[in-house]
Amino acid sequence: MPPPRLRPTSLLSGCSNITRTLLVSQPSIARRTYFTVPALVEIDNKLQNGIPPVYSPHQFQIAWKEYQTHILDRLNLATAGTNLQSQHPLQVAILTSRDSDQASTFNYASMAHNNHFFFESITANPAPPSSVLMLTIQESFGHIDILKETFIATALACFSNAFVWLVLDHHNRKLKVLTTYNSGTPYGLSHRRQSVDVNTTSRPQQDASAFPSALQTPDYSNSSDNYTRSLAIDVPENEEAAGREGGFSPLLCVNVWEHAWLVDYGFDKKEEYLNNWWEAVDWGVVWSRLEPCGFGKKPDRKMHGGPSPVRDDSGGDAGGTRLADEVARRSGSR
Repeated sequence: MPPPRLRPTSLLSGCSNITRTLLVSQPSIARRTYFTVPALVEIDNKLQNGIPPVYSPHQFQIAWKEYQTHILDRLNLATAGTNLQSQHPLQVAILTSRDSDQASTFNYASMAHNNHFFFESITANPAPPSSVLMLTIQESFGHIDILKETFIATALACFSNAFVWLVLDHHNRKLKVLTTYNSGTPYGLSHRRQSVDVNTTSRPQQDASAFPSALQTPDYSNSSDNYTRSLAIDVPENEEAAGREGGFSPLLCVNVWEHAWLVDYGFDKKEEYLNNWWEAVDWGVVWSRLEPCGFGKKPDRKMHGGPSPVRDDSGGDAGGTRLADEVARRSGSR
């Protein structure tokens, strides 16, 4: 060992301090998160046991926790530093639904809301529909079994990713089945009815008047469209308000995106997934969405011996065809 006077004490001490500094874990830089995965009822139990009979724990982990986290992470990135970062995903979807430049933001926001809406509506311990809800279903479809057949037949006919919804049509106070493809939203349909779908079409730069000026600014205040301009003043605060303004209040939906069922069921058992989903529908949640729309008591109007006439795709009257016959005809069973 060299004599003390030859030891590089100060140098070794300095190196030791540097080493300790490098070995000590550095504090992580926290990134503010504006959108987080919402809580589901009995989430720990669902992660451990799934939602029988529709979901195994593994499929539930993929379709809810992993996918919802992915979508909201993307939404955080898309809205960071904008006035949208403080809104609810449903509000973001409504505000961006007519702006082609924000199509990805709309997709993430709408999908986050739709997926949450779907999982809120299923439970491992479902209760049957209440008497008032059952009466409302019968007035619109004739029987709850016809509603089930319609739901499943419609979902089976969706070749691409989609959500199939049960909605209250505020125009006639009837229930109907509605399909939105990919991440489409059932809310605010009135402000999506236009000759050009700007969500999938590029804005023509040569004609600035072809699109409302609100689509080029974040405040929506200069739009020539009354509904879009109103968003600058009063964005719907919740699902009920958005449903009333858009004309359709969603009550229930089924997710037919492949990631939502493929792991458990495989390619050839989509119908089994849909039947199992029906057995897990939380009718109490459905009623909680319908009741605020003025269905807190039995309707005073009398039943008239059957469902309302079926309407065809063009909006015309199908001549009073029973919905059961129409479902059977479309599915090829009759």
